[in-house]
Amino acid sequence: MQEGLTEEQRLIRSSAQDWLAGNYDFRQREAGVHRDGGAPAAWSAFADLGWLGLPLPEANGGFGGGPVETGVLLQAMGRHLVVEPYAAAMQAARLLALAGTPAQQERWLAGSVGGSARLALAHAEPGDVLPWEARRTRARRVDGGWRLDGAKQLVVGGAGAQRWVVSARDAEGGDLLLFFVDPASAGVAVDAYDTTDGGRAADAVFHDVALDADAIVGDAAQAKAKLGQVLAEGLVAQCWQATGAMQAVLEQATQYTQQRRQFGQSLSQFQVVQHRLAEMAVQVHEAEAACELAAMRLARDPSDGRAIAASVRNKVARAARFVSQEAVQLHGAMGVCEELPVAATFRHLLAFAQQGGAAADHAADLGAALLAHGGYARSATLEETR
Repeated sequence: MQEGLTEEQRLIRSSAQDWLAGNYDFRQREAGVHRDGGAPAAWSAFADLGWLGLPLPEANGGFGGGPVETGVLLQAMGRHLVVEPYAAAMQAARLLALAGTPAQQERWLAGSVGGSARLALAHAEPGDVLPWEARRTRARRVDGGWRLDGAKQLVVGGAGAQRWVVSARDAEGGDLLLFFVDPASAGVAVDAYDTTDGGRAADAVFHDVALDADAIVGDAAQAKAKLGQVLAEGLVAQCWQATGAMQAVLEQATQYTQQRRQFGQSLSQFQVVQHRLAEMAVQVHEAEAACELAAMRLARDPSDGRAIAASVRNKVARAARFVSQEAVQLHGAMGVCEELPVAATFRHLLAFAQQGGAAADHAADLGAALLAHGGYARSATLEETR
């Protein structure tokens, strides 16, 4: 499903694919694997190319790109298994652009666009099922500021970021709040580690962390809505990136079965292999269509982000699992060799399936919402009630 893309969106996709094909092959990728923040040269190039400003408003030095523009860029990144935490950093920057004070935006967003300052979103917590659940991290108001207590996990890109945007609950009123936190502050214990897909993430424990009054991002009245919007955008963006990896692994499996010979002919000449490749292709195209539709819907109505994200996440995660497993099986033992990119692609898609909630949980959440609001009786495509 490509008919819905504009000429500008196609240009973003093709230019990103061209640059990555020439400057980010499987060997060059190794420079950023399991390195805090990835390869500095790659991040600097992302800034020069304008990618770090793509999803940010023009008022903040960005290019005003929406979910589709960000999605086609991430699809190209997924195709080349980019390990630099682009999506995570842009998620935090988007949140600051939507909810931050003018002073916070002026101080940090220009650096984010230019590549000199990197942000990370610390939202996931131990025991989370879905990202929409109430936070257990607590913020207490004290004279002159706040005190923060709690724990966060899987802060992607956190070890290489100068500032984190941390979600917490007001200990008194229970409102959701957002804070700008230096991970090197006293009382913050950061445990960084390698992730399955070649990246880096961090867990953190906050113990009576002292924050100034101006550390709060925006106010409680808009924090929940803006965070929900950014979380939905992030889930859709991850799905776009996964479709890029799925495209790549499908091509790898197709090429391998054409080259590998058995019983006097290539594997691709066996009908059973052809059927499996065809089913993989169907899953990839359906996942791409789901991402495109989700991004367009999200651009039109961000308030429905939770349902949109749940729907596309359920579809793409299931497709990613099927396609990646089939690709490894078609490669045989070669599918788990480090010398071939198929193994790294499999791990990339495995990590995708573990972040942001399981597909089954998103499906259950969406189903509960449809039953509660009668949405099952309305066609989102035809806009009519059955």
